[in-house]
Amino acid sequence: MSVRARLHDLAYRAGSTVLLVLLRVPFVSNALNVFSKVWLRHARLARHLASNDYDQVIDGGANIGEFAALVRATRPGTRLLCIEPHPRAAAVLRRRGFDVVEAALWNEAGTGVLTQPTEASTSSTLVQKEDGGRPRWTVKTVRLDQLPLSGWNILLKLDLQGAEEAAIEGLGEMWNRLAAILLEVSYGPGGTYEKLRKLLSTHGFAEAATFNELEEQGRVVEADKLWIRTQPPTQG
Repeated sequence: MSVRARLHDLAYRAGSTVLLVLLRVPFVSNALNVFSKVWLRHARLARHLASNDYDQVIDGGANIGEFAALVRATRPGTRLLCIEPHPRAAAVLRRRGFDVVEAALWNEAGTGVLTQPTEASTSSTLVQKEDGGRPRWTVKTVRLDQLPLSGWNILLKLDLQGAEEAAIEGLGEMWNRLAAILLEVSYGPGGTYEKLRKLLSTHGFAEAATFNELEEQGRVVEADKLWIRTQPPTQG
């Protein structure tokens, strides 16, 4: 066995031993699990953004700007538009210097009731029927095809807590201007993945990547998935 092979073997065994030790410490194991998922998600998204020349990025369900900040850091010259209905989150986005439409994406323009079923503003949704006494707001709703658009190579990101399908119904003539769609999907009974996969397939989009997965009891229940256009859009 060569010296290089021996060193590789030693490093591999040492790394495995360290990982097993860390897994036995719940606090450390949980912290590393969360950090590694966040790091991997951001690193993969950053590589994707840096390698694709999008005319515009639309951040639907921007919250306080986690994804928007990544876009601004990796593609500072690309037009970025944040859509966020939560009043406090929208105010934070404006303070951070983002271009914001304070509204909820839906299949028709008007108003809707935004509820926040948990303590986190990221859980705010239009599709929650029971609010359990949690905060709620009457918010403006807009269709995607009402937004100011730039170019024919647009990335659309939607994280709408179950309202993704309704928002997509509002694309109208915007379909041909999309190059890629990044969606939060859910699995299991009542999940959105299969419906969205079939819908996007009929419009010429193919599933290309998974950037993040949320697990409960060892099973994946949510994921951030990317679809890309498989045929050039028809302009004009």
